[in-house]
Amino acid sequence: MNYKLIVLDMDDTLLTSKNEILPSTINALIEAQNNGAMVVLASGRPTGGMIDAAEILQLDTHQSYIISYNGAVITRMNDRTVVDATYVEHSEFNEILQFLRKERVMALTYKENKIYYEGQSAYEKVEGELTGLEMIKVDNLQTVITEDVPKVMGVGDIEHIEVLNKQLEGSFGSDIHATTSKPFFLEFMHRDVSKGKVLQRLAEQLGIQQSEIIAFGDSNNDKDMLEFAGLGVAMGNANNTIKEAADVITLSHDEDGIAQIIEEYILKK
Repeated sequence: MNYKLIVLDMDDTLLTSKNEILPSTINALIEAQNNGAMVVLASGRPTGGMIDAAEILQLDTHQSYIISYNGAVITRMNDRTVVDATYVEHSEFNEILQFLRKERVMALTYKENKIYYEGQSAYEKVEGELTGLEMIKVDNLQTVITEDVPKVMGVGDIEHIEVLNKQLEGSFGSDIHATTSKPFFLEFMHRDVSKGKVLQRLAEQLGIQQSEIIAFGDSNNDKDMLEFAGLGVAMGNANNTIKEAADVITLSHDEDGIAQIIEEYILKK
């Protein structure tokens, strides 16, 4: 198979446990692009938290894309143009916020490339540390957020988030898609937003067949993306749900797992 599109989750997939990209991974992905494949990053991160990695991988010079907020936004890297955006409506944001308050779970969202949050959690600083974006704590998110948002996130104890995720079964009402990324992050997006759904739309726009896509992931929010791709690859550090959904299991994010697959399936080394 001649794979034309490589799609990569970022945290715990492209990025190591030290929040870095292995040199071997960089080299393999750049070589794949030089040989004609397109590389796309697909993450729950906000757009601003993906740009540095995209530039390291030369997605701008290869005229590729990044999929941020779990699929709510697609950005063309060469000119930073948003080519697709599907947000959570403000009324839905308010309902999600009330749900998180009732469950005593910290709530956060995004505005003007900053992270705003209310409440507290042992993991409350993680999103800022991962993305490099400023985090601003407020008493009431409703006083700051007066418009639609790309996504809302609940941050809480792992056990509590797991219970809520099972309770929601992928949906919050009829208009919101719910999933987890890290085990302490419960994420809410528009019902038409997921990595898999948005990857399908992007592939159609690019004229790339489903069978010509390789996708890499490790967490629940990667599941439908791996299922859609012609070759779904679970990292060695992925959870069991993702490993069961994948076609192939590679080495972990700290062990050249991506480079191994790129060399075998694309570079044919």
